[in-house]
Amino acid sequence: MSKRWKIKAVNLFLTLYTRWKGRLKFAQSVSREQDFRHIVIYSTTALGDFLFNSPAIRAVRLRYPTATITLVAHEKFREFLQNGEDWDRVVWWNNKFSSMRTMMKALQEEQGPPDLALLLHSHEPYDYLSAVLAGAQYVIRDNYYDDFDARDRWLADYTIGYVGHIIQRKMALVEPLGCDVSDHDMKLPVKLAEPAPRGILTVGFQMGASKPDRCWAPKHFAEVAAALLQKSDDLRIALIGGPGEKTLVTDFWQHLDEGLRPRITDYVGNTGLIQLTELINEFSVLLTGDTGPLHIAIAAKTPTVSLFVNANPYSTGPFQDRHLHDVIYVARRKSNQHVANAMDLITPDRVIEKVSERLELTALENSHHEVQE
Repeated sequence: MSKRWKIKAVNLFLTLYTRWKGRLKFAQSVSREQDFRHIVIYSTTALGDFLFNSPAIRAVRLRYPTATITLVAHEKFREFLQNGEDWDRVVWWNNKFSSMRTMMKALQEEQGPPDLALLLHSHEPYDYLSAVLAGAQYVIRDNYYDDFDARDRWLADYTIGYVGHIIQRKMALVEPLGCDVSDHDMKLPVKLAEPAPRGILTVGFQMGASKPDRCWAPKHFAEVAAALLQKSDDLRIALIGGPGEKTLVTDFWQHLDEGLRPRITDYVGNTGLIQLTELINEFSVLLTGDTGPLHIAIAAKTPTVSLFVNANPYSTGPFQDRHLHDVIYVARRKSNQHVANAMDLITPDRVIEKVSERLELTALENSHHEVQE
């Protein structure tokens, strides 16, 4: 069944259901002065999506300091999210209809039905269906396409036609609740130690990306690695990524001189999210495409060089601390449509230049820190 037909089926079901259970509150009933006892926040998709949501979640926490806030998140992020300070408890859900009943029961176990369900990034129609069935009187959702009444009639509020960075659109969604939306910095749910300046600089390579067409070729990463390592003996490279990205590492090694391998450490597929975050926190710079580790680095205030062709950095790129982050963005045009892999439009020479400049800045900052000590 297509998503639109699922939405229409859910609309019919909820129409019958609410005839005897009571209608949701209408949009005009949401007040900036209104308090809520139990707030449920859905963020059940990718890691980067959660980090984009984190400023809005913090704003809600500050606006409702005495409310119980329940975060609904995907089980695969349990280690990373379970001890966050901007929510009181976490309910795990895999976005599937088959597990929805269990999730709804868990929502109600300690605080009863939620007063407000805030759907920041989740899969429709099961997100708002579960919120309504769990008893939420107000459902506010970030819609990624507009004007579908079969869905919108069940939402107390949503933005229409919003254009801007994803962090901005999340803040626009919660601002009518009376939230202070001035702090746009992403917030990690784990505590990190302050990285100590070191003589040895480390460049992280994240070769995988959120989608295959956003991956820069391993042979290009290998060319960058060779150039950087040959420039400086006081440099190391760390490869990071998930278990599904091990084939990229194999390709990377095939394009690299064996003599350089001892200065490269392969962590791909061998770290949990907390260890990955701690590694990124220690990097001098992270070279990456548009994917979760980019956003971890930004939240950790680790400098980055990020590569964009098929994604739009004005929507998903660095939004805070812009002085720490270099974005290489090449637009697709008629004249370069012949290139089979659009990411190849970014040349290794350009990346080597940007990473080298960033390393020079880091080295200067470390020297300044040593002089002060």
